[in-house]
Amino acid sequence: MNFVAKCAVVVGLASLWVSACQQNSKKEADSSNQVKVDFVALDKSTYQIGDSIPVRLHQPVSQVTASWDGKPAINRSPVNNIFSLESVDLNVGLHQLVINALSVNREKLTDTLSIEIWSDSKPVKLSYSVLKTYPHQASSFTQGLEFHEDALYEGTGQIGQSKLMKVDLLTGSVLQSVSLPAPHFGEGITIVNNHIYQLTWTSGQCFQYSLDMTLQKTHTYHTQGWGLTHRDSTLIVSDGSNRLSFYTPGFQKTGELMVYDNKGPVMNLNELEYIDGYVLANVWQTNRIVQIDLKSGKVISELTIDPALPPGVDTKENVLNGIAYRAPEAVLYITGKNWPSLYKLKVNGLFKIKRKSIIALR
Repeated sequence: MNFVAKCAVVVGLASLWVSACQQNSKKEADSSNQVKVDFVALDKSTYQIGDSIPVRLHQPVSQVTASWDGKPAINRSPVNNIFSLESVDLNVGLHQLVINALSVNREKLTDTLSIEIWSDSKPVKLSYSVLKTYPHQASSFTQGLEFHEDALYEGTGQIGQSKLMKVDLLTGSVLQSVSLPAPHFGEGITIVNNHIYQLTWTSGQCFQYSLDMTLQKTHTYHTQGWGLTHRDSTLIVSDGSNRLSFYTPGFQKTGELMVYDNKGPVMNLNELEYIDGYVLANVWQTNRIVQIDLKSGKVISELTIDPALPPGVDTKENVLNGIAYRAPEAVLYITGKNWPSLYKLKVNGLFKIKRKSIIALR
């Protein structure tokens, strides 16, 4: 091909390219003729389930649409630049609200906001009575507590002192134990299909043992590890936030659930115990145990342990941290970090609140 022909080809290709760019630009202009502006105002960013949420527009519009998390919410004209959204069908947690509008001069507008939805239920206050007191190793920095086939297991923390133990309930003596090497800081425990799982705080490692405490596997996760329990074969993990995460026995994450009461997110969820569709959780640095509905994430009841229990112990320093449920008795056993005692409790009303429907972890 000679020079003139080459030039002609180049000029022709250039013309086609410019034409294509112009067409693409026109298409992009047509499809993205939405101006992202802050034209929406809310009275606040947190609401309870069931609240009507007033949305105020900074300028007149001829039409407005809204969506919650990608699902349509309304399609109507506002009155005096105000319209309301209902939150009755929303779950607790953070939601993305997208507002699209058409201005009076036919300009497309869009705005995106985040709204946090709290529980609409005030937790029921539960009462308890102490049925029996047992001795407990005051040297144990308790992080997890669980019964399995009438045997009591306990996990403890602190670097260089963390252990997994099988404990004699009546005497508090240690029947069997295995130590976690530094720098691991032991956390919550649970037993699934005759395997014992023990979290670590910041190592991102969960140790899996046989019932004779022989190490079988080490699993990896990518959060802090605080509390651990299970429903059937699903592991339920807390990380100190208001989140519960769900894992397979092989530590593949399958979902999570945010926890709220009527005052907002319930943070510092720590030691966990699953009971018949619900999770009980210690709230770290408090003497509060909350009952969490695994379907909704709502705290439906709470139990406040007397800070004078056990006597002579500063429970602000040596905090409550240990919940074990014994199904045949329908009672709770509780203890705390470096407590000299373990308590058997009858909790009034706890099992009257439980729901009969099947819970689907997500």
